[in-house]
Amino acid sequence: MIRNATVKIRYGGLVFLIDPYFADRFTQPPFSGLSKNPTVDLPLPVDEILKDVDFILVSHLHPDHFDEKAQEMIPKNFPLFCQPKDVEPIRNAGFRNITGIHSSVIGGDLIIHRTGGNHGSGEILKFTGPVSGFVFEHPEENTLYWCGDTIFCDEVKISIRKFRPQIIVCHAGGNRFLKELNPFGVSLPHDSQAVIMDEQQVVELCNFAPDSQIIATHLEALDHETVTRQGLRDYTLKRGIPEERLFIPGNGSTLNFNLPNYD
Repeated sequence: MIRNATVKIRYGGLVFLIDPYFADRFTQPPFSGLSKNPTVDLPLPVDEILKDVDFILVSHLHPDHFDEKAQEMIPKNFPLFCQPKDVEPIRNAGFRNITGIHSSVIGGDLIIHRTGGNHGSGEILKFTGPVSGFVFEHPEENTLYWCGDTIFCDEVKISIRKFRPQIIVCHAGGNRFLKELNPFGVSLPHDSQAVIMDEQQVVELCNFAPDSQIIATHLEALDHETVTRQGLRDYTLKRGIPEERLFIPGNGSTLNFNLPNYD
């Protein structure tokens, strides 16, 4: 776990960095008017974050997922996967080794599937645009579903039913945009509902996928988040979700998962 949505995953003998967000603390405009962003520093130097990384995955181009500093510091020949609509703007930023994932990409025993989602509900979807999640499959690994910037919706349910992941990474900050301070530059008719999962939706996710271990990220890094790590823990414990099923890692922490033993 790095910060916000940025995670570093060792899987199938390779290292993946998802949604690199390297901005220094308080160098980006606010989303809700409470504070400039990001609200916390990176837990590690960028060179250490990039160490041993084989591939970068970018789910979408919002500035808290692939920011200007990341685009400046990542070597332009680095192999990068993204959703097809983002290939051209990433190429325009100078990157030369880009693969748009239409549905799946296969490398040896490793398969990465791109999944859909809803980055909010109602009017805000006109502004948030398409987003992607990724499912990792390998015969010697747990199936891992990184949901991306999505609420708990039909697309997420379809992916869980289809791939039956043992591990699910969700974004749980409950981020909301305010009518009077819309960063998309167009007036909203009203304040948005959560554009990623909140406490209630994390509980719904846990109950929908009772055999999966859930990892909650995208917390305590931006000023428009409405969920804290401790608040999420308290809320989910009261609703019967034990700590051994829901992991809420701090920035800079590492989680290890072994294949289940069915003997």
